[in-house]
Amino acid sequence: MNDSGTLFFVLMAGLAATMTLVYFPLRFFLTATARSRRLRLLQRIRRLRDELGQPIDT
Repeated sequence: MNDSGTLFFVLMAGLAATMTLVYFPLRFFLTATARSRRLRLLQRIRRLRDELGQPIDT
């Protein structure tokens, strides 16, 4: 009975370590790409707003 408890603990610890090694880099990557996309969109909006604020050259 003691061996099955140890095996269960080792399996759960291994699963937790694997999830940590996969989840955190993936979460960091997705957060970084979302922020860069949002920043590019905001810069594009600012540029468009600046262009619209200038008089049209005819």
